[in-house]
Amino acid sequence: MHIITGLLFAGLMGKKKGGLSPLMPRWSAGPLRTVHALPGRVRFVASPLEGNEKARSVLMEKLPRIEGVESVEVNPVSGSVLIRFQDDLVKPELLFAALVRLLGLEAELDKPPESVLSRELRVVGDSLNRAVHAKTGGLLDLWSAVLILLAAVGTRKLIQQGMGAFPAGFTLVWWAANDLLRGKHPK
Repeated sequence: MHIITGLLFAGLMGKKKGGLSPLMPRWSAGPLRTVHALPGRVRFVASPLEGNEKARSVLMEKLPRIEGVESVEVNPVSGSVLIRFQDDLVKPELLFAALVRLLGLEAELDKPPESVLSRELRVVGDSLNRAVHAKTGGLLDLWSAVLILLAAVGTRKLIQQGMGAFPAGFTLVWWAANDLLRGKHPK
């Protein structure tokens, strides 16, 4: 009985009226995102629109030319674009694609998304790199210091434990030597 109730409940919860279509891109961050969609009405927010009167003019001129688009409202202060359309003639996905094209965001959307954590770790790493570079008078940067440290720890382990240090000590020396000799380090 519980399984049937669960399936019935799940079926009812899945049948929502309006909302975003399953194919509608749902960017919650980035240059363009879907904020709200109902049949015949969709709202986007585009950060490149903020304060950009030229982009507003382009959208106001070009979007109404799409068959099925009834009205377009663009707010350059908030970057909001509200489009009313005939649901049977045009889909929100097409409108999203038109906005991407008209605002020139193709290259921006091709970039892989970056988490806040990875961005902040890169900032910390860059700061540490600058500090090491400044402290050593330009002799070392963070990456070369880490590689030298790996080589030293690996060599120490090999001397202390002999070949019993394999793979830990040997691996550290190998990584350090390869990276130092090939000059591979993050940019």
